[in-house]
Amino acid sequence: MNIIILGAGGVGGYFGARLLAAGHTVAFVARGAHLEALQTDGLHVKHPSFEFEQNIKAFDLESLLDVEANSFDLIILTTKSTATREVAMKLAQWLRNQMHPPYILSLQNGVENEAILCDYFAEEYVIGGLTRKIGAHVVKPAHIEAVGTAETIIGMMHVTMENERFLEELSLVFKQAGIPTQTTYDIKQELWKKLVINNGVNALCALLRVKTGVLFDKSSLCDVVYGLMQETAHAARSLHVKISQEDVDAMFNLIKQFDSIKPSMLVDLEQGRALEIEEICGVVIRALHQIGVDAPYTKTIKALLEFTMEQ
Repeated sequence: MNIIILGAGGVGGYFGARLLAAGHTVAFVARGAHLEALQTDGLHVKHPSFEFEQNIKAFDLESLLDVEANSFDLIILTTKSTATREVAMKLAQWLRNQMHPPYILSLQNGVENEAILCDYFAEEYVIGGLTRKIGAHVVKPAHIEAVGTAETIIGMMHVTMENERFLEELSLVFKQAGIPTQTTYDIKQELWKKLVINNGVNALCALLRVKTGVLFDKSSLCDVVYGLMQETAHAARSLHVKISQEDVDAMFNLIKQFDSIKPSMLVDLEQGRALEIEEICGVVIRALHQIGVDAPYTKTIKALLEFTMEQ
């Protein structure tokens, strides 16, 4: 496949390296010092079971838009959720005359990215996705360190015979590249399951400046994590997304047993980047507010984190 990784940070760089090593053509979109280092020094990825060091094709977004679009099969979007609409607008302009545009796979945090993409692209070309059991971060420009298996779930936003075949092909491509992948007919449910984890630990770790493992060393913090996860599940059900109590318990145990990592929000805080607070916490609060239900755990953590950032 001919693939674009749009947002070549930790997860994007890891996926791109795996796909390149498996023989696919991959172009990376990045910015700033990270982009400059990718262009001059190549991409370096270190994982307990995989190491990669190679010169690559890397562009900024504006330069990519000067390239012919019809040669690409897939765009993997791994930017921050805060950038989704801006990126979608630029891609839509780039792809406006394409009879068969590339598919767009979102591997971002949050549950609203796919709907935003569907505002700009035909639903049958939009793929929802998530990856879990992965910690991947840029430790210095062009250098990425990762742990975990990167279990990935993908699903079409609108299924047709043609795109169902593409989805199965993509799943096989990922598996052969060392990324365990499964497909689903209900990607919204899977995205909300991941949000159960993200809302449970992401903002709390950023607030306390600790890795995930620290949260599970104290029963009082465990209770807060569980309360955050319960609110997320309630929010999902308010939007007619089926998240059961068993799902909440499974997600709680999954993150509790996984390697202690710095979630993305903590890394962003340390590096002075914008946080995905609205995309992770805000969506839970808004969904529950619409049915007249409070979200005390999520509202408290969100308010405290925003306050500390202003100091």
